[in-house]
Amino acid sequence: MGSLGERLKQARENKGWSQTYVCGVLQISNSRLSGYERNYREPDTKMFTALSSLYEVSIDWLMGKNIQPIPSSSALESNHLFRDPELQKWYKELPNANEEDVQKLMKIWGIIRNE
Repeated sequence: MGSLGERLKQARENKGWSQTYVCGVLQISNSRLSGYERNYREPDTKMFTALSSLYEVSIDWLMGKNIQPIPSSSALESNHLFRDPELQKWYKELPNANEEDVQKLMKIWGIIRNE
């Protein structure tokens, strides 16, 4: 079945995402994500939920309780703001964005969060 770290790495790679991209989305350091994927660190409950939602897999699968990566119900999808069709389109296109655009988006989000 593999370790938690192997499953996290597999889920990320199944999406075709770099560690840099995931770190930007989750607002965590590369060393933190690398620690999870190399089994040096274990995510807390909040991070388990965020990773499960981002990778669209169940927490049970991440923990090795299921063989198949069962899709999770995304917290974003249950949010009333996410029901907007334009936002859904943008969200679905985001994983295909190039690294430069992701970096720009991270800067914009940082400005928004600090206001």
